[in-house]
Amino acid sequence: MKKFKILSKSTLVDSPYCPIEKHIVEFHDGNQGEWFVNTSRDAVIVIPFLETGEVILQKSYKHGGGEVVTEFCAGLIDEGETPEQSAKRELREETGYGGETFSKIGEVLANPTGSTMRYHFFVAKKCTKVGERKLDLSEQIEVFLVENLEEAKKLLTDKNTKTSSATMAGLAFV
Repeated sequence: MKKFKILSKSTLVDSPYCPIEKHIVEFHDGNQGEWFVNTSRDAVIVIPFLETGEVILQKSYKHGGGEVVTEFCAGLIDEGETPEQSAKRELREETGYGGETFSKIGEVLANPTGSTMRYHFFVAKKCTKVGERKLDLSEQIEVFLVENLEEAKKLLTDKNTKTSSATMAGLAFV
C-alpha cells in the first residue's frame, strides 16, 4: 500500500476544536484529488474505578449528534500535556474525582479516513472525590456510578443507550 502524496495543503477552518485542512493529493494510481482532514489534537478516554469496583460514567449532551450520550470521561489533550496528564486533568474537571493510579490500556485512530486524532485509553483506579468539577462553558455533564464493570458494559451496550464509538472502543481494552 502506498500513502497518498500530499501536493498542497490549505487551512479551511482554524479552530482549536475542529481544525480542517484541504489537501490536494496524488493517489496510489497517479490520479489527483481533494482530501479533507480534521487535524484535531489527540484525546483521552478515562475508565475510572472506585476502590469498591464501582465505575464512574457520565451523561453528556453532544451537539454534533444532537443527543445526550452515556460515556466515559473524555477530552482533548492540551498542548504540552502528556496523555496521562490529560487523563488526570479531564477526570478531575469533568467528575470531581481523582485516581490513585492511571494505566494506559490502548490507543486507536478516531476516524482514520478523515482525521489525525488518536484516542488514548486509560484506566484510573482507586478513584475518590477530590473536589468540585470545573466544566467548560459548553459542557453539560451528569456524573453517576454503576455497580461494576459488567453493569457498565450492560448499560453501554444496551440497544436503548446512546453512547459514543470512543466509549465502545474503550470497552474492548478493559
